[in-house]
Amino acid sequence: MMTDDARANILVVDDTDTNIDILMEILGERYEVLVALDGASALEVAEAEVPDLVLLDVMMPDMDGWEVCQRLKADPKTEGIPVIFITAKTQMEDEIRGFELGAVDFITKPISPPVVLRRVASTLALKEQTDRLTMLSAKLGKYLSPQVYESIFSGKQDVQIGGGRKKLTIFLSDIVDFTATTERLEPEDMTVLLNSYLDRMSAIAMAHGGTIDKFIGDAILIFFGDPVSKGVAEDARACLNMALEMRGALEELQREWFEHGVETPFQVRMGINTGFCTVGNFGSRERMDYTIIGGQVNVAARLEQNALPDQILISHETWSLVKDDIHCIPKPPITVKGIPHPIQTYQVVGPADAVEDSAHAVRGYVQPATTLPPDAPVRDALELLADAPPYGTVVLAADTGPVGVLSRAGLDAALCAEQDKALLLDRPVSTLAPSAPVILDAGAPLTQAAQRMTDRTGASLCEAAIILQDGKLLGILPIPVLLTQLTALAREREELS
Repeated sequence: MMTDDARANILVVDDTDTNIDILMEILGERYEVLVALDGASALEVAEAEVPDLVLLDVMMPDMDGWEVCQRLKADPKTEGIPVIFITAKTQMEDEIRGFELGAVDFITKPISPPVVLRRVASTLALKEQTDRLTMLSAKLGKYLSPQVYESIFSGKQDVQIGGGRKKLTIFLSDIVDFTATTERLEPEDMTVLLNSYLDRMSAIAMAHGGTIDKFIGDAILIFFGDPVSKGVAEDARACLNMALEMRGALEELQREWFEHGVETPFQVRMGINTGFCTVGNFGSRERMDYTIIGGQVNVAARLEQNALPDQILISHETWSLVKDDIHCIPKPPITVKGIPHPIQTYQVVGPADAVEDSAHAVRGYVQPATTLPPDAPVRDALELLADAPPYGTVVLAADTGPVGVLSRAGLDAALCAEQDKALLLDRPVSTLAPSAPVILDAGAPLTQAAQRMTDRTGASLCEAAIILQDGKLLGILPIPVLLTQLTALAREREELS
């Protein structure tokens, strides 16, 4: 788009020197004039300079103006350049053909200077207004979900107060203890951190077709089924696949956050529910939001609030739609405020194909284990895990065998919560290790590992299972490694099918 003090660039294309000279004399005082003497040169100049307007002769050797115009409109880089034909052709069918090819106007020969100046000025003014509107709509589009933006700007949907009932799958997530986790960060660093998280999650949501309703601080509300739906079941599957990809992306983000000074990695809770909602424009005539309301939205919120860190908790309605594709573990019903009946819940493990086909033994994915005696001081564990990632783990091994595990994230959380850190460092490391660690034989399938690791109260992405072979410690299997392998197996199956 031209600035107020910039002169527009006009490309004049004609194979006759006299016509070139006339047009340069007419336009030269007001505009920057570029020249091409044939069609091929015109395309090269247009590609390199992207002029604001093209004045194009029709009758030229080798490549006529019709073909030049057609090629300009077929190239994404030059399709927005307005084209005015300058020609002696005055038949109606010639004008119709030019407009069909994308031209905006015709100037007939012999050339009249006032006509040329008036037509050029009008076309450039219209282009500038169009560019402004395009830029404005692109900026406004940042405040809307892409699906809502497309439906409004394509005319499929009116911008007026009102809504309708639809069966949707609703997703809600938030970062566990976000304020406490980031209280030691400067506001600028916290903003960068939060925006990086929201940007990554939003990209995943859009890739799966989710409609991003709103950001509520660090929480995200997304729904599937409006304004575009592939069917209730397919919408639910898309939502679950989105949530699983988000969960996988958190491992990478946790490493980035650790480098930005967040010693205790972010953990995210996710809740998903399917049911009828009212969806549409709510607010006033001057300010409105395209959003969803209803009891089913509240159910999704309660599921999210009752999910454990790094857990995806779904309702029975959603489970019934995805159970053939997503492996879930039934959990006890929950009773929550505002919902008159208990809610049957399910914890999401991963793609069903990956879990069911995981006859692969865990021994193939074991990582080496660092060990400490259970009575060793906490300071020894801190030294061993100083440079470890959040899911880095030390195994507490007694003479009778391993009795517990402690992750870097768990150690950091204990240090943050303890006021007398000097006293904590002298305590036995066993006092910080979670009770009842998961211990598996090296020959156990990944199916069993997934079931055991996720079906535990308080389980998080930073925990690890202890792997034994012939009764002796072989190593550990962190949950991030387990989930990565399940996802990889699912992708392999998809590629083979």
